[in-house]
Amino acid sequence: MGMRMKKIRNHIIVIVLVIFFTPINIFAADVDSGNDKEIMKFEDIENEILENNPMALINKNVVKSMEEDYKRIKDISDDLEDDRDDLEDAIDMMELQIDKLKQDKASLETKIDGDPDLINHIKLNYDALIGIYEYNKASLVASRRSLREQQFSLDDQAEDLDDTINKFRVQSKMSDCQLVWTAQNLYISYQILGNREMDLSNQTELMKKQLEIAKVKESLGKIIKTDIDTLEMQINEMEMGLNDLQTQKSAILGEFNLMIGNSYDFALSLDTELEPVYENFNEMYYDKDLESVLENNYSIALQTLERETKQRILNRSSGSDTQSEEAAEYNLKNEEIKLEETKRSVTFSFYKVYEELISKKMSFEQEKKKLDQAGTNRNYTMIRYDLGKISDLELENENLKYRSQEINTYVAEYELIQAYWKYEWMKSGLTLS
Repeated sequence: MGMRMKKIRNHIIVIVLVIFFTPINIFAADVDSGNDKEIMKFEDIENEILENNPMALINKNVVKSMEEDYKRIKDISDDLEDDRDDLEDAIDMMELQIDKLKQDKASLETKIDGDPDLINHIKLNYDALIGIYEYNKASLVASRRSLREQQFSLDDQAEDLDDTINKFRVQSKMSDCQLVWTAQNLYISYQILGNREMDLSNQTELMKKQLEIAKVKESLGKIIKTDIDTLEMQINEMEMGLNDLQTQKSAILGEFNLMIGNSYDFALSLDTELEPVYENFNEMYYDKDLESVLENNYSIALQTLERETKQRILNRSSGSDTQSEEAAEYNLKNEEIKLEETKRSVTFSFYKVYEELISKKMSFEQEKKKLDQAGTNRNYTMIRYDLGKISDLELENENLKYRSQEINTYVAEYELIQAYWKYEWMKSGLTLS
């Protein structure tokens, strides 16, 4: 039978009970239909994480803060550029004045007829004035050089900060995607635990019925007290198992709440509806999907940025002392080696995720076949029951087997969906295994 996650578990159980007249109480999954709980749908997880997760919000603020720092540095650098332009104009004016004074000094003898001592005296005044202008020009040139050095330093700072911002943007995006995937994984794991809990609860209820019958047999002397003790111990272990599953579910729900910005004990219910997205998977597209993985992978992007950083450091060290330049060259080579290794590692991770998806798909198909067989066995048992050949307890036991297989099939489908999303997140840039 075709499975769809849009079936509500407790509705299914009610239908089964009505059809087969079985009085077993089913411990339904924690889906509260009342108005006192907020219901979270799977498709809303990404938006909830991006808008409410503390880490996602912090990352956004950090990027904005760094962008403001970058803008401030660029503004200062632009101001220094304006100051340098003003100094250039002042130096040009100073050179014009010096040239004019030199020309005037040279033309004194042709312009002034008279005492040579007077001419020499005037020349000395020109020399003094030219010296003052030369001194002022030298001061302006020194100031221009200082401003240029400050600007170069600020430009380097801006370049480094821009590099840091670009890396952090990638890291922030990777963190956001990882948070969304983690929340989705918790969501699906919660549903799987809910089904395991339902299955164990069904088994426990049937075991309790067996215990009631066993007590009657014991009173009739057909079995001994040890058999009763064994059944009671098994029931106790099952109830402990139920408690463990409930504890795990509470822990997952608490962690999920924290991830979307709620208090851990916020009244939240996770909807059981999940689309059969695995139907979109085509194993023939592996090579094409691998291209998307390598193109979008955040780890590769970060390593590429790191290589570019080392390239800029090498460019800056060019012309400096030989040891600094050689060290920069080795550092660049190391980053290139790391980049190639990252690509190989990501490729292998994707291959493993692909193989896992194929395996989960095969498991789901197998569980569906087993469910069909369980349905056939149950129908045969119903016929025997109608003919009076088996007891009510034997019928309930067969119904339990069918329900257990139905739950196993649901779990297999949940795990297939989980594997599919892992595959998709790798295509989107995450590195998973």
